[in-house]
Amino acid sequence: MRSKWYSITLALIGLCTIQAIAAGEPEVVQIRIQAEGAGVPVNPKIFGHFMKGADNYGIFSASKPDLAVLHEGDGVWNPETRAPYPQPFQILQSYRPGALRYPDGLGVHNHDWKKTIGPVESRGEWKFGLNEFMQICEQVKADPIFVVSEYIGTPQDAADLVEYLNMPAEERYPWALKRAADGHPAPYKVKYFEMGNESWVDWRKFGKTNVRPAPEVGKYASALAKAMKAVDPTIRCGVPYGEGDWNRGVLGAITKDIDFVVVHSYPVKYGGKDLTGLKEKLMLESMLTSGYEMVQELAEIRGHIREFSGRAMPIFITEYNMGPTQMQSGLERPYRYTLAAALGTGDFLGRLMQPGEQVEAAIYWSWLNGFFESVHTYAEHPMKSLRKLDEPLLRPVHFIFQLWARYRGEELLSVQNDSPRVDFPGFTRMNPCLGSESREAVRLDARNIIEGARVLKSAQPGVTPTISPEGEWSIRLENQTRNAFPNLLIKSLADIPASLRPPVQGLVYKISFDAIWEPEEGSMMPNLGIGLGDSRGWQASGSAIGTYGIQGAKDWKHFEEVYQPMPDTEGLVILARIEGGTTPITGVVKIKNLRVEAWSHASYPARPALTSYATRSADRKKLYLTVFNLTSDRDFTGQITWSGFKAKRAKFSEVNAASVASVNSKEVPTVWKTQDAALPLSSADRLIHVFPAHSATGIELVVD
Repeated sequence: MRSKWYSITLALIGLCTIQAIAAGEPEVVQIRIQAEGAGVPVNPKIFGHFMKGADNYGIFSASKPDLAVLHEGDGVWNPETRAPYPQPFQILQSYRPGALRYPDGLGVHNHDWKKTIGPVESRGEWKFGLNEFMQICEQVKADPIFVVSEYIGTPQDAADLVEYLNMPAEERYPWALKRAADGHPAPYKVKYFEMGNESWVDWRKFGKTNVRPAPEVGKYASALAKAMKAVDPTIRCGVPYGEGDWNRGVLGAITKDIDFVVVHSYPVKYGGKDLTGLKEKLMLESMLTSGYEMVQELAEIRGHIREFSGRAMPIFITEYNMGPTQMQSGLERPYRYTLAAALGTGDFLGRLMQPGEQVEAAIYWSWLNGFFESVHTYAEHPMKSLRKLDEPLLRPVHFIFQLWARYRGEELLSVQNDSPRVDFPGFTRMNPCLGSESREAVRLDARNIIEGARVLKSAQPGVTPTISPEGEWSIRLENQTRNAFPNLLIKSLADIPASLRPPVQGLVYKISFDAIWEPEEGSMMPNLGIGLGDSRGWQASGSAIGTYGIQGAKDWKHFEEVYQPMPDTEGLVILARIEGGTTPITGVVKIKNLRVEAWSHASYPARPALTSYATRSADRKKLYLTVFNLTSDRDFTGQITWSGFKAKRAKFSEVNAASVASVNSKEVPTVWKTQDAALPLSSADRLIHVFPAHSATGIELVVD
């Protein structure tokens, strides 16, 4: 019998509706697999991972060489045996990765690949280098994806890299001869290269900061690709994709030497401390919704690629994670490690397999001993000691990667289910998902919310803000090299109508202004922007957005960005964002027509509560069904049928925990609740199975 559901209004009216079972058995969901005819090949590069090989020294706050990377590739490589550590390597194998990205994200900005080759004895501390990475790729049968530095080296250095990797060991190819001397006579035949990483920033602490204007990023990426393809025209090269007008500038300047666009996906934005009550529930719902929402955004990205570049190009998602970046110490529950984030990740991978998404690769950031780790092996911080734990700490997403590896065939099949839909009110930067159709953003009121705001003018060393009687800001930078975030205005929301302030569902604030950057001659290219956030500050609220790109405004230019407040936000703060570098910045940022207006956020349709993905083995003797219950409190009975396949037996495995908030540290952990258990068939073409709340399940059907 079908259950009855009723809505419970939460304490903060209109923010979130949850469904509760009034009585009876779990609601029935029909799942139908179509196994007749040919399927679509499954792209294994969707299930990719990252291998760190670039030193953190001189990036972020690393104050000395990172021996965990230089010696061990962040824990995968044993420099004594010159082979992978058995335990992490076996875990990597168990993920069946189709691609491995190397050597880093922002760390590549300081990376000189030529220092990582040659005899180990001649490399100094660099014991895990390019050839060690390639050895792992060959052993796990994964396609390598190389990131080429846009700041260290020249186009000729990038061309030398291609020669080293891909050309035959002949006299006309001296770098290929070096590869042969390093123990690999045959070419590696590497196909995929990224031209830089997140090139809108340069956080190096060495050398001259070199943030290029967006069109120059596109031109330089094209120059790198042209030089590399002159050596091997079969390779494919990609360019970074960022936000807003930056993408227009980059993609409008690239040449035909660029083959794909590189997207980094971190949809859940939050930088604050542990949450409680409604805010924690919304955070967990955000992560459960993240895979669905990111795929909605991919449609917009594909449209921008066509508009800005004049052609369609495939997408490589070379960094993604469904958890927030909380740069806070002492967290009881780092949300990036939760079962909710893991389930969002699993659902995301299933969605990316669909050919219509035009995604050729997806790389999880990052599986081993990283900020978003699925596996942790170090007993202490690796900057202090490389001593290992007796047994690795396995985060919830580890089990999701293994589930997909075990229950994934070679052909993608069509599968439908009639899952109920779940409304999501939106949270931080996540759009609401409501009702049956998408809705455009709507302005709620024409007033300027920040009228009457208190002027702060919080000067910092080298940064002096002033405001004219007409409300035009001038922010003077004098030999500035450090990051600075001076507050400009603060505004209480208490004196505006309740309909224009939290906790109204779907409420966002749109900040808009015109800006110009007037640098003194010889001043470096900084990163300049304006931020809008919760008046409690970033450390307390973890809630803010930034507009970027003012440094490219040689004439007056218009900027806009949308900020979604927290349910308990009581005030707004506007601040300047100055990212310094190694070379002093001197000049004036001018801001005018500064406005903040209340809008109703654009929304997507409500998401399914239960998602399902079907694949088939190459010999057509096995069907696989992978199912994600993306709810915190609802079980579903799946009535599963299939056509074109007569099953004789079935088995299943389930990943779950006591709570969707499990992070595998201080509470009952996420584990295999069941592994390879026999599953009774109702007949050769149907079975019934219960999918518990916040679970991931793999089912294998066998024909003989």
